[in-house]
Amino acid sequence: MTRLSEVRGKDRALCFLYGASALIGLVVMGTMAVAFVVQNADAGAAGVVENFLRDSTTNLASQFVYMDLVLVWAAVGAYMIVEGRRYGIRHVWAYIVGAPAIALIVTYGLFMLVRQLKIAALRDADGQIAVQARARSAEEFADGSALRPVPTMASQ
Repeated sequence: MTRLSEVRGKDRALCFLYGASALIGLVVMGTMAVAFVVQNADAGAAGVVENFLRDSTTNLASQFVYMDLVLVWAAVGAYMIVEGRRYGIRHVWAYIVGAPAIALIVTYGLFMLVRQLKIAALRDADGQIAVQARARSAEEFADGSALRPVPTMASQ
């Protein structure tokens, strides 16, 4: 895989954007998680989880935000699966499963960083994609062909 030090131009800027969003998300969401755990430490490990689920679904406003996040997580998960197959990104399941454990902003930012590195690796000296990633149509997704990896330069 291409290293960040080898990436230039737009790809490098996007890598930094995705990496910064993941890092900022980790700091912000980590700080909030630690504060919640400290505030609920007397409830024990199971109690912290129980309190979190109760607090996050207490009223209609929190239920709205919680359900929106769950639906976004599902949509982003589908996107990550398709793009992961398209660019040959391994362990996509870890980004999806890690989202509720860490935070969606962190795992999505990391996925997008890895995706951009894969795209940068496919560019030739003229800045053109050496192997075009095929656009996926609704029919390809429905018949499962969108979930098969596109051959890359390394596999040809």
